[in-house]
Amino acid sequence: MITQAKWLKAKNIQSVFKLLHQNGSTGRIVGGAVRDHLLGVAIGDVDFCSTHTPKQLIKIAQQNNVRYIETGVEYGTVTLIMDHQPFEVTSLREDVETNGRHAKVIYGTSFKKDAMRRDFTFNALYVDAQGEIFDPLGTGIADLNQRKIKFIGNAKQRIEEDYLRILRYFRFIARFGFDYDAADYAYIPKLVTGLEELSAERLLGEFKRIYESKFLVRALGLMAECKIFEQVFKSKIKIDHLEYLQTNTLSYNSIWLIQLKLSLQTIESKSIGKCLKLSNKDQKILTQLTQLSAILSLDKDELSREIYNHGQELIRNNLIYLAAESNFDFKRLKQKLNFVENFEIPVFPIKGADLFDLGYEAGPDMGKLITQLETKWLSSNFTLSKSALLKAI
Repeated sequence: MITQAKWLKAKNIQSVFKLLHQNGSTGRIVGGAVRDHLLGVAIGDVDFCSTHTPKQLIKIAQQNNVRYIETGVEYGTVTLIMDHQPFEVTSLREDVETNGRHAKVIYGTSFKKDAMRRDFTFNALYVDAQGEIFDPLGTGIADLNQRKIKFIGNAKQRIEEDYLRILRYFRFIARFGFDYDAADYAYIPKLVTGLEELSAERLLGEFKRIYESKFLVRALGLMAECKIFEQVFKSKIKIDHLEYLQTNTLSYNSIWLIQLKLSLQTIESKSIGKCLKLSNKDQKILTQLTQLSAILSLDKDELSREIYNHGQELIRNNLIYLAAESNFDFKRLKQKLNFVENFEIPVFPIKGADLFDLGYEAGPDMGKLITQLETKWLSSNFTLSKSALLKAI
């Protein structure tokens, strides 16, 4: 199979190919970029594999004045920087002794043996500089065409090599709506305890991708069957409220956090954040989602004051969360969200200097007076002028 994809002909990508073919070696793009190209979706990271060892690749990069980063050189990966874009290059590997997570690996030159070490058949696809697509195992393209996720070789062995593959399995179901192989799927409930070995950072990366995906409800249903959430969060999940946001698409960055909280309503936000080591910003968003329980019923004047007091992001997130929870009319929600987005937050016209000019001294009393004036101004729905407020003292 030959592809004439424009992205493959990009100057920096062809420069990487040229580098990888020095000294009689071979390089190909592997994994996600090939898979996504065949699926007709946007290409993300472009990762290469090479018959060079990491040391050989670093030497060639130095000889050609190419910037590189020893990203995971102990695992065979070096990142090359071409035209300010990073490309990971991993040396071909093969197992010389397999024993679950303790397999012994050497660098090799066989693309087929390298493919046998990867997770899913559709991730063991390769493309060369001329656009020829290779399927060393002979099943990757067929599984992709059938929209089926299938482990390479023995599913139990693949999972025990890296338990994160359990979450990656559901991530692809969530992203593409793939079907699954019943025999592979049957191993997952038996191996979920292995998720305890994963760091919070690795868990976060996969859960975020899952909760950002189009077929989230389908994936979560299967994850619930496998008791993933009992293992990670020590709790069951609720899926019923998620249909609202899967049917009515909203494209805000915080949607994944809103959906996460909707599915884990019985767990405190702090506990969720601790399990996934959320950033301070994301933890704050999660914690504030249930802060304004009556916000859907507010009129525009009341909503304006809440926006002034709390900011647009918090108001928007609370509106979406509560709308999903109550199956609120989506057209009315969009109207409220548009109002929030277009509302220009006014500036309180009184400053401390204004009170100094009237003879007031700095201190608690001045602070209380400013608060009283601001409350009066808010009650007027921002209409009282500076002079009117000062006259009211």
